[in-house]
Amino acid sequence: MYHLGKVVEVFRPTDRDVTSADSSVQATMRMWDENVLTMLVAPKLSGKIKEGQVVLVDYRPSPEHQAPVPTHIVIKVIEGKRADAAWKIYREVYEKQRRSEDKRPPAQSYIA
Repeated sequence: MYHLGKVVEVFRPTDRDVTSADSSVQATMRMWDENVLTMLVAPKLSGKIKEGQVVLVDYRPSPEHQAPVPTHIVIKVIEGKRADAAWKIYREVYEKQRRSEDKRPPAQSYIA
């Protein structure tokens, strides 16, 4: 399973305003469903990722954990028309979900 997100900010250990304990790169992304998450960037992409790009995040269960914990690593950068099309599809699904939630009657409160 993978999720699409747009990069909001990149944190590199070499940035002047970042003090780092390691050489890894993280990116904060606004995901297609409005969640904002910061995740590890795969080492091969660490020098190529930048703000505004559409990225694919690995959400498959991590083999390192017994419980199904997502891997949460940015593994692909998608650009151009392909990025625009993928983002549009995900956002259309999200908007459709929101519209159907808006049409539901409010849940009954069981607290008197």
